[in-house]
Amino acid sequence: MSISLHQIRSALLLSLWVIAPWIFGIFYGQAMFGTLMSFGAYLLVVSYPKLPKKNPIPILLQGAGILSVFAIIGINVTLGSLLFFIYAALGALIQGYAELRASYLRLPIALGVLAYFLSIGQIPSQGSLFYSCAFTLGTCWGVIISYLQLPRNEAPASATHIDLRSPAVQRFSIAMVLVALIGSVLATLLPSSHPCWLPAAGLRVMKSERMATWARLKQRGIGTLLGAAVGGLLLGFYENQLLHVSLVGLLLFAMLIIGAKRYGYWTFCLTAIALTFNITATAGPIILAFDRVLLTICALIIAITMLLVLPKSTK
Repeated sequence: MSISLHQIRSALLLSLWVIAPWIFGIFYGQAMFGTLMSFGAYLLVVSYPKLPKKNPIPILLQGAGILSVFAIIGINVTLGSLLFFIYAALGALIQGYAELRASYLRLPIALGVLAYFLSIGQIPSQGSLFYSCAFTLGTCWGVIISYLQLPRNEAPASATHIDLRSPAVQRFSIAMVLVALIGSVLATLLPSSHPCWLPAAGLRVMKSERMATWARLKQRGIGTLLGAAVGGLLLGFYENQLLHVSLVGLLLFAMLIIGAKRYGYWTFCLTAIALTFNITATAGPIILAFDRVLLTICALIIAITMLLVLPKSTK
């Protein structure tokens, strides 16, 4: 893999921009606000491996809006409530639809669903409105650097037509909803400081076809498991905030250099970084790492069982 100086420079600027609110927050006594801003900026930046060459701003703003709406819903939903399951099912359906559409919003929607699950139960002492404002401001912060630094794609912002009446499409939709609901039920039963990682991890490996899902399970399974362990261990440095944010910045730099096409390594970084934004973690790093790995194993098992439901092809 050859890496140009331009790629290194761009990845460095993106990483520093994302963690800048976190660092400033630490120095000015607003660490929680800075953390949440960086969380929003992080998800926005990694939502776009490339931007369309023509009119990228509307695409970025749509992505920021999608991520923010999902996170705001998540922070205002109670684990185990009826709304929790309704939104989980709807999020899975929307993610499945976006996967089939294959537009520039596919990844923002998938990471938006991730933001929904990761926001549940994460209410800081300042309240859910504080969380919502800080996260949304972070996605807007991410739009600026994404516009300036992300590479452009000559392909227009088009999307694939989907026949919702197709039996194969319907089977894929059912599989997505089952992953979300089974994972959500287990999340309410398993003792964990971050149980909603379980349905989120399950949805992250789902594709519209059986063989594609199996390939993603093999590509991302180990990366997700290792990332879950590292994410838990990184939380052990939460009290040493500057070290914590520096390690997250290094992981993000590596993630941007690796690129989304190298699924296993990219997923390792995505998982590890996403789980470091668990603001309610109280256990030690070893326990946290074990907890995240256990949740991930359960999620992968659920995804494997969905191979019985998924179609061979959606074409």
